[in-house]
Amino acid sequence: MGFLDNSTVTVDAILTKKGRELLSRDGNFNITKFALSDEEIDYTLFDVTHPNGTDSYGAVIENMSLLEAAPNRTDFNSFLVNKSIAGAKLVVGYPATSTISFDGEITLSPVTKGGGGIDEEYTFTVVNTGILRVVGGNNGVITAKTATLTAQSFSDAGNATTAVTILGETSGLRATINVTVETDPTSQTTVQMNKESVIDPE
Repeated sequence: MGFLDNSTVTVDAILTKKGRELLSRDGNFNITKFALSDEEIDYTLFDVTHPNGTDSYGAVIENMSLLEAAPNRTDFNSFLVNKSIAGAKLVVGYPATSTISFDGEITLSPVTKGGGGIDEEYTFTVVNTGILRVVGGNNGVITAKTATLTAQSFSDAGNATTAVTILGETSGLRATINVTVETDPTSQTTVQMNKESVIDPE
C-alpha cells in the first residue's frame, strides 16, 4: 500500500482480489457493489476552534495523506457511520472461534441490536471456500438474513481454518468469526491455505 497525491487524486477505485479473479475467468462481469474507506482519517483533528473560521475547521484533515485502495477486502475498514445507527451493535450469536467436523455445518443468524432497531440483511463472505461452502451462495458470498455453511472435505495433515465476515447491508456494521474444519482422512482433496484465510475476530 502506498500514498496518493491528494493534490490531484481524491478517489482511487480498484477491483478486490475476488473481482480480479472473476475478471480473469471470462473477462466480463458486472460490478454491483462498491465500498468506501476512510481508515487513514483522524477525525479528532477537526478543529472547531480554528482562528480562521469554519472554512478552516477541516484544514488539517484535508491536507492529510490518502492511502491507495487495498484489493484485500478482508483488511478493509471504514469509519463512515450513519448517525441514525449510533449505538447499534452486530451480534453474530456464534463463537468467534469454533471447530466443526468435516461433515458438519453451521447456521449463522446475526442480529443488529440498538440504534433504534434495524431490520436488515447481511452479506456473509467465506474467505477460503476450500474449507467452508456457503449453501446457495456464489463464490463464497451470500446476502440474506441467515446463512448456512457446510464443511468441505479435504485430506491435509491438519485441520484448516477460514474466516467468515458478516456485513450489515443497512448499518454497515461488520463482524468476523474463524471456523476450523477437521481433516477428512478418507478425502483425496487438499486445501490451499493463505495468510488471509484467518482474520482476528472483530
